[in-house]
Amino acid sequence: MTGNDPLHPAFTLAAMLAATLMFLGVDLALHESVAVIFKEGHTIELMSAALLAFAAGLWWVTGADDMRGRQWHIPVILTLMTLRELDFDKRFTSEGVLQLRLYSGPSSLWEKLLGLAVIALILVCGWRLLTITMPRWWAGLRAGLPASWLAGLAALLVVVAKSLDGLDRKLADFGVILAPEYGTLAGRGEELLELAAFMMLVQALVYFLRCRRITAIRLVPAPYAAFLPHWH
Repeated sequence: MTGNDPLHPAFTLAAMLAATLMFLGVDLALHESVAVIFKEGHTIELMSAALLAFAAGLWWVTGADDMRGRQWHIPVILTLMTLRELDFDKRFTSEGVLQLRLYSGPSSLWEKLLGLAVIALILVCGWRLLTITMPRWWAGLRAGLPASWLAGLAALLVVVAKSLDGLDRKLADFGVILAPEYGTLAGRGEELLELAAFMMLVQALVYFLRCRRITAIRLVPAPYAAFLPHWH
């Protein structure tokens, strides 16, 4: 683990699993109910936020070429995801910054301006992700790069996880009443899938660092936690 490859994929995976196990052990030792690990401020949420923050920080520290320049939206997206995981999107305003009620209700002007600024940043980052990052990610996926596949699987898990969020409320809109225990199970499944996805994102970044050191090839701008060598 030297040079531009400070971490090894196997070591990183082992470290993430060990940290998760340690936090789980502490949570379970201090509380009588297993359900507590899924609550805010406990193991699953904290580990998810820590992994996202680590990925964003590692991107900047080990950034190659224009990873800190043209691809600035990647660490910004990861940082926004970290803040969302910690519920910062609704911690400082009367309503969540992504909630329509914040802008249509009697909320103060500064809250609305803050929310609009956050939404504008999300839209800019999303556009750059689609136009700059996605083409390179797709090329990496077709080339069989592990980082691209890990990033793709992580994105898929996040989509599935978000589909489970508030599943009982979503089904209720169609007249389907979900038993409370299944609603709870869906919510816990969402948290676990997100945790797995964020581990994959970290692994994607580490795989890129390893590939960069081994191949010694100058890299082009990288995709969302998946990185593609410059093809000649």
